Amino acid sequence: MAEKRTPPPSLWRKVPIDPGYDRWLTYRVERRILVVARTVTTLTRLLDIRSLFDDDHRVQVAFTFDERNRAYFGAGLEEFLSSLDAVVVAWEQAVRMPFDLAVAASENDALDELPCPVLLVPHGIGHQKYYPDSTTISGLNPDRLRGDRVHVGLSHANQLGRLEPETATRAVVIGDPCHDRMLASAHRAPHFRRVLDVGARKHVVLASTWGPQSLIGANPLLPQRLLSELPLEDYRVSLVLHPGVWSAHSPHQVRANLATAMRAGLTVIPPQHGWQAAILAADVVIADCGSMPLYATAAQVPVLLGSPVADTVVPGSPLANLIDAAPRLDGSPLPDQLAAAIAAGPIADVAEQAVEYPGKCAEVLRPLLYDLLGLPAPAWPAVFPPVADPTPERQPVAAFRVGVTADGDALTVTRFPAAIPGPPMRGQHVVAHAELATLSELEGADVVYREAAADFASWARETARHRPHARLLAEVTPGLCRVWTDGSVTELTAAPGEDPLLLASQAHWRAVRRLPLTADQRP
Repeated sequence: MAEKRTPPPSLWRKVPIDPGYDRWLTYRVERRILVVARTVTTLTRLLDIRSLFDDDHRVQVAFTFDERNRAYFGAGLEEFLSSLDAVVVAWEQAVRMPFDLAVAASENDALDELPCPVLLVPHGIGHQKYYPDSTTISGLNPDRLRGDRVHVGLSHANQLGRLEPETATRAVVIGDPCHDRMLASAHRAPHFRRVLDVGARKHVVLASTWGPQSLIGANPLLPQRLLSELPLEDYRVSLVLHPGVWSAHSPHQVRANLATAMRAGLTVIPPQHGWQAAILAADVVIADCGSMPLYATAAQVPVLLGSPVADTVVPGSPLANLIDAAPRLDGSPLPDQLAAAIAAGPIADVAEQAVEYPGKCAEVLRPLLYDLLGLPAPAWPAVFPPVADPTPERQPVAAFRVGVTADGDALTVTRFPAAIPGPPMRGQHVVAHAELATLSELEGADVVYREAAADFASWARETARHRPHARLLAEVTPGLCRVWTDGSVTELTAAPGEDPLLLASQAHWRAVRRLPLTADQRP
């Protein structure tokens, strides 16, 4: 009778791996590597390092996390692991399996239980902060770095002095994988700006870590302030939140807290990937005392500090020096502050204090990994892949608070989202989409519009019956705006690249003053 054989385990669920597992493998595996994940943040960093084993058929990579000792910000980790379609083994099994190397980005796991060499790397840009209510530097807890199997990767040699002497003998300066991936992707910034629909506007990125002293923790309505003060034609506003914020509050609650801002045009970058691309695509970053302002500065992006100075920042660290040098967000007009920060440019001589060997991390790190594995390194160059495209969450603005000013025959239109109130403007009126705006926005709209479709005049007459307060009805198509008022249809031609909906606001300004709608609409 033929031997009964069980199918190989699924590669995207946490699976037991028995001693006969090798017989299912196609490639001849010489070494096994274990990636020890703790949070979404640490896993993102470890995936950077995992990429150094791409194309090497000699190694098999598995992932694990310690279910007994979950992190405070551990929510979302299992879903992220599942999305990788990778082998994920239980911690209880991982500590008994013959792995040849483990890589981790948090010393808070029981790394001493692993029966193999462990490389511990930072999960941020170096070691810049204390644990809350502690004088222990995050990532460098001496009680968890003891044992001759744990090797410590540092982003800069200036961190060696923060280690105990015995631990320092097992430390090596490797630079920063995330920093180098951003360097390798800087030329893609125009592409990232297209993905984020920035266009010719200035891109303002809000970058917030977690906790009450963070950018959003200290001022939850800061996104609404920006959207109320920055004209939609001139600025795109994006928000990057630390994965811990999503984990602690839940994605549902985060989106609920940002509901009005998202209706007003805020772009939200989800936690798994995309924040690096958003930073690279920024004209200016408004940040706090997390890692992102250092990454932005290293990417040559100007930074404004928009939060109180956190009491967890290590004095004399590169982050502390950046905080001292960065301009502070205040109550003066935002366009002026942003223009000044952009004109001043990035803060100099700070990133070099945080990251050694810029652009060379892969060249330094891969030989170390293969030395720990006891394998010769591959012959091909050691490089990190570019960062992934952002996957923005955003909604179209369906109602506008609009102002029109005249300079002779030239009319200038300035638009803000109607979802957020602001100071009155000259020639102010509300423009609302006939189907996408809220009912309250439509009931107060002076201009109601739609995208071009069949029989505009019939639609306009029916809409005027339901929206009697609207002075003007419009439909837009690329290069053309049709307006209906007092029973007549007028076609207005937009200049190349001009939003034809702007012509509806100019027509409204003229209609209020009983001027011809067919006069030149452009400056």
